[in-house]
Amino acid sequence: MTESGYKYEKKECRDSRTRMLRKLLDTHIICTIFQYISERYIGVSLPEFSRHFLKRILDKMSRKPITFSTVEGDVADKLDHMFGVRPSFFKAEPGNCLLPPHYVFLAKKIRDMEIYEDDVWIISYPRTGSHWVQEMVWCIGNNFNYESAKTLLIVRNPLLESSALIVTGNYVESIAKLGDSVENVKNMPRPRYVKSHLPWDLLPMGIHKKKPKIIYISRNPKDTCVSFYHYCKVFHNMKGDFEDFAELFVNGNVPMGSFWNHVLPFWNAREQENILFLKYEDMKKDQHEVIRKTAKFLNKTITDEQVIELSEHLQFSKMAANPAVNLEHLLKAKNPDDSDPNLKFIRKGKVGDWQNYMSAKVSEAFDDWTEKHLKGTDLKLDTKNSIIEN
Repeated sequence: MTESGYKYEKKECRDSRTRMLRKLLDTHIICTIFQYISERYIGVSLPEFSRHFLKRILDKMSRKPITFSTVEGDVADKLDHMFGVRPSFFKAEPGNCLLPPHYVFLAKKIRDMEIYEDDVWIISYPRTGSHWVQEMVWCIGNNFNYESAKTLLIVRNPLLESSALIVTGNYVESIAKLGDSVENVKNMPRPRYVKSHLPWDLLPMGIHKKKPKIIYISRNPKDTCVSFYHYCKVFHNMKGDFEDFAELFVNGNVPMGSFWNHVLPFWNAREQENILFLKYEDMKKDQHEVIRKTAKFLNKTITDEQVIELSEHLQFSKMAANPAVNLEHLLKAKNPDDSDPNLKFIRKGKVGDWQNYMSAKVSEAFDDWTEKHLKGTDLKLDTKNSIIEN
C-alpha cells in the first residue's frame, strides 16, 4: 500500500511510460491518477490506456510542464464529500486552479493547440454571464443570423475544456456521446468562436502570440458565488449548504480556483487592443451600449435597429426559454426523472440576488475579501448593490 492508501504499489508507477510523469508529479498523485483511471474509464484496460494515451500526453507535457498536486486535508475531505467522488479535484499550476482529474490528460493538448488571429474567445470565471455574452458576440459576428442562431450555442461557441469538467460518472461513455471538446474546437470552421473558463496561465500559449479577439466578462463576486453554487448542485449533484460553498469560494477552493486569480490578470491586460473587458452589471444597466461597444471591438458595423433587435433577442426571459441556449437538453439527459422547477441553467440573472442567500456575517467577509484584492487596482465591483430587476 502507498501512503495515499490506494492499492497500487510504487513499483506499478515505475513503468518506463510513467518516468516522465514522475518528473512532474509525486508518487502519491501518480497512484491517484491510475486509481482514478481504473475506476472511471470503464472498458479501457489500464496498460492499454497508459501505453497509447497517457504516454502521448506526457511527452508533450515534458516540454513545458503544467504541474499537479493533490488537494489535501479538510478541504479535500469537504470537496470529496460535496461532489461525491474521491478524488474530486487536483490543483493545477500555474494558476492555482482546481480542476477534475480528467484535466490531467487535456492540459498540454489545450496549451499547445493552434490559435488563429481570426478566433474570437469568450473567457470568464464560471457563472459571470458568459452564456449571455456568447450569444451576443456570436450574433454580432455572424451578421445577426437569427435562423442559424437556432443551432445549439454549445455547438456554435463550444466550451474548450468541457471534456475535462466531468466530475462523476463514466468518462468514456460521456466522451462517446459528446466527443472530445478540444478536438471539436480544433475542427471548427473559421472564424472560430470559443469559450473557456480556464485562467490566464492555463489557456493555449498561442493566444498570447497570435492575439485573437478576447472578450472577458466579470461579475460581482457575491452574485457569482450564489450562481456557481446552484450550478454545481444542478450539473454536478453537489451536496452541502451555501455557507460551506461560500467559505470554499473565498479561499479559492472551488472548481477553477481563485476568483481573483482569474479576473485580475485580464483586468491588468485590458489595455491590449485584442482584449475587451466587460461587466455583467453594465449589461444589465445599459445593454444597448454594451452591444455597440462589442460590435466596435469586433470591427462590425451595427445600426440602431440591429441594436434594438439584438437586445430583444438577449432579454433574460427569452434566453431562459430559448432551447438553443438554455441547456435544457443536457439537464433532462442528466436528470430524466427530476421535475424540480428550479432545475435550470439560466436561473434568475438578477444583480444583487446574493442578498437572498448571504447572512450578514458572510456578506461582510465577502466585502473585506473584495476590498483586500481590489486595493491598488482601478477595478470596481460593487458588492453592496441592491437587486436590479429585468
